[in-house]
Amino acid sequence: MIPLTTTQRVLLSGGAAVGALLNPLRGDLVATLGETTGLTALRNMHQKMQMNKTGREILADRPRVTESTVDMEYLSGLPDHTFGKHYFRFMSDNGLSAQRASTKFVEDETLAYVMTRYRENHDFLHALTGLGVTVPEEIALKWYELFQTELPMCGLSAVFGPLPLSLSEKRFLLSQQIPWGVACGRSSAFFMNIYFERELECDVSEMRKKYRISVAPTASS
Repeated sequence: MIPLTTTQRVLLSGGAAVGALLNPLRGDLVATLGETTGLTALRNMHQKMQMNKTGREILADRPRVTESTVDMEYLSGLPDHTFGKHYFRFMSDNGLSAQRASTKFVEDETLAYVMTRYRENHDFLHALTGLGVTVPEEIALKWYELFQTELPMCGLSAVFGPLPLSLSEKRFLLSQQIPWGVACGRSSAFFMNIYFERELECDVSEMRKKYRISVAPTASS
């Protein structure tokens, strides 16, 4: 972790905010903004996890989702209906790595883990919601995450991310995907309390019912 003075935190937040506003899909700037402005949201997320049995287990175990902990060969052999196979397909089809950027600017060790877990859950959410990696789909997922976590960086991406989209993409986003993100974010179980690693062999349809997470509308659906 990198400790920051109040002045340094303000300057770093301001610089990240300006850069992220100019390009809301710059992951590194949005990540920095999330760490330097998200302490209140992280405390609330931690509290929600503490109030839930599975959330407490996650905080105690501190599971990580990295290239060394995710067995892609095993996941590739799971039946097609399982959550693990859906996750494998999402990652392999898009050429993605399970490795995420480390948390640098959250000094509290527990809250730093909450931020790390949030980041490492992101691809699990893609697999569970059926969203791909196009810009509109990433924005739709950010709306879902915003209503789940209240992280300021999610709001930044959700609000300013659509600016470079085409008119047809904006229309579909506004009419279909954002309403989905808001509704699902409000009604589904708190995703930080899902021990995804224990659900890999579960039927993905049953898992969606269990956690009240619906498949998101996409332009290809």
